[in-house]
Amino acid sequence: MQIETILHSLPLGVLPFMLLLPLFGALIAYLAGDRLSRPVAVTVGFVELVLSLLLAVTFDPIVTEGDPLVGMRETWTYVMGNVYPGTSIELRVGVDGISVVMVVLANLVVFVALLSSNHINKSQKFFYALMLILQTGLDGVFMSINLLGFFIFWELVLIPMFFVIGQWGEEGAQHAAVKFFIYTQLGSLAMLVGFFALFVVGGTFDMIALRNLDLDPLVGIGFAVAVFLGAGVKLPVWPLHNWLPYAHVKAPTPGSVILAGILLKMGGYAFVRLGLWLNADAFLRLSIPFAILAVFTCIYAAFTAMAQTDLKSMVAYTSINHMSWVLLGVAANTELAIQGAVFMMFSHGVIISVLFIVAGLLKYSAGSRQIPDVQGLMKGAPRLSAVFVLASMAAFGLPSFSGFIAEALILFGSVQVYIWAGAIAFGIFVTVGYFLWTLNRVVFSPPSEKQMHDASAADLIGPAIMMFAALVLGLWPDLILRLLNNVVEVVFLSLAGG
Repeated sequence: MQIETILHSLPLGVLPFMLLLPLFGALIAYLAGDRLSRPVAVTVGFVELVLSLLLAVTFDPIVTEGDPLVGMRETWTYVMGNVYPGTSIELRVGVDGISVVMVVLANLVVFVALLSSNHINKSQKFFYALMLILQTGLDGVFMSINLLGFFIFWELVLIPMFFVIGQWGEEGAQHAAVKFFIYTQLGSLAMLVGFFALFVVGGTFDMIALRNLDLDPLVGIGFAVAVFLGAGVKLPVWPLHNWLPYAHVKAPTPGSVILAGILLKMGGYAFVRLGLWLNADAFLRLSIPFAILAVFTCIYAAFTAMAQTDLKSMVAYTSINHMSWVLLGVAANTELAIQGAVFMMFSHGVIISVLFIVAGLLKYSAGSRQIPDVQGLMKGAPRLSAVFVLASMAAFGLPSFSGFIAEALILFGSVQVYIWAGAIAFGIFVTVGYFLWTLNRVVFSPPSEKQMHDASAADLIGPAIMMFAALVLGLWPDLILRLLNNVVEVVFLSLAGG
């Protein structure tokens, strides 16, 4: 039986099925109790990952000229209720090449986060139920082609993440969760105002219809600012980033993996989908300040990461550093830069997940995440050290890893438009410097008298999956780029050319 037949035989179709399965799994995991909730959640996460990979393999990236769906081949409409006579609220889902890439990343990160949750030992049924609800929210954001549905799923992610940080985090996690909630909620409210402004102008929340609407320049710029406030908090960019390092430090390891691996990518995806795809003219008018902000954020975050003593905090600022490249790719609006922005989101998602898992395991292995307190890790924990070294090389963009491809695409695509955007490369040199400095102090230093134990094989399954993905994409980037080429050419470049 062909893969397409399997996917189309699923109840309601593959996309609605992928949205409903984690919700059903969350209920089963909660009812199964603490002992069985983990295997239920991991099984559901694995099925979702397999379905997303099958979707990517079977997806036809060719966009027919004049196709009004611009590659969104499958759509479902659900009438939720009347707002006023003649109007209804609809939840429409569909995918194009960019969406497929993000759906695969979302399910990969969630699956690895579930595998890395083996140190969660309290209220397990509640934890795994929340993780699966979170998975539905993430998939929904990347599948929605309706602004109201997009916002519902966007907010659905916020609720379980708030509890994951506050309930299972370290001392002070409740404060970090509240800070996370306030920052992201204020950004979401600004974005919601923009959504309703488009509804008033266009009479619909449907993205495809709104994309073909000729917006007044002031309305377009207002919507672009609203998207910047909502997506800029999630990405995050300076000065909307203050919530992120504290949330990462206090969150449990699987929470940090979700935060860095995929939740930040919601911001990048919003810049691409709601910015360039939906409102290209206004975003082009704001491209210079966005590009300047991206370069500044990268260099600022790189130097701030160098000053950190907590490994988790250092990795958190590294995340800000790398995600600023996504904003630069969006601002440049060239074919290479946009492809690089999406590629960077996937690449960063797999690499940063490994670094946060390593930071979490370091505390179990050496008793501390404080860089000055850990010495001789190579001797005391050779397996963990090997993963740390490989992940660090991938993070600072060593050739043969996916990060190198992403940075090269964005850099070459950006300097075509703004030659000064090449200054962002200075952030690469700083990143290489502080990672090598950290490895020298933690891994290759003389061993201390402190007792260490190595990470178990079970602890390293998730990192092994992610490092394999980073290596394969570094050697074979067309696995992702084939899904993006036609969408970028037909959608973005045609808009840029008027």
